[in-house]
Amino acid sequence: MHQVTHISYGEGTVNIVLDSSSQTEVVAPDIRFGDYSNVVTSCFTQKELDRISEGETAFLTFYFVVSDEAENELLEQQYSNAIEANEEVYGNLTEGIYVDFKASKAISDDKATDIVNFSSDVDVQMDIPLYLVREDRSYFYLSSRMGECELYEDASPDAEVLTVSTDALGSGVILYQDIGESLIEKDENLFKIKSQHLFLAGVVVLVILWFAIDHMHKNNRSE
Repeated sequence: MHQVTHISYGEGTVNIVLDSSSQTEVVAPDIRFGDYSNVVTSCFTQKELDRISEGETAFLTFYFVVSDEAENELLEQQYSNAIEANEEVYGNLTEGIYVDFKASKAISDDKATDIVNFSSDVDVQMDIPLYLVREDRSYFYLSSRMGECELYEDASPDAEVLTVSTDALGSGVILYQDIGESLIEKDENLFKIKSQHLFLAGVVVLVILWFAIDHMHKNNRSE
């Protein structure tokens, strides 16, 4: 996929290029942003934004590559350790497809420089490969940055789109979880049961208290 979006900023323009490719037999999924204006302010410094606002043309280029295996064994081990730790909270998590997300920026004829991360969270939307799409399946994104992994829950209501709000660029993996594998759902069910019990117990206490007060009033009147 090759997509170019033009964003006006003051008197200038920012050309945002999105390139996605696949190292597998599966076609590279589309990738896009929820708010392109936010992408601009999250990639350039204030000094750079001032130059653009005064009329210069800027470029943001994002490269998104998907594959069926991690880039190296060290990264694979990082993912495995992070998945194991998060499974204690979320339940079973299965690795789906690996991604590599890189970006660069330039203004006018300046040399392009790499972007390590966004300066603030950006909504990133990725189409989930169709072979991973199932009914009653939820998705997660596990990012790796400087040896540290962070898990993001899917914020999209669309079953075929993964949406995460993140400041991370770099490597990551899309994870999925089928219905019945979530510990969170079990905890919520337990919470609902406990809440119902507490409500019923509260009603019983109020009834008993009412009878006790009524009985006291009757005794006082009889005296």
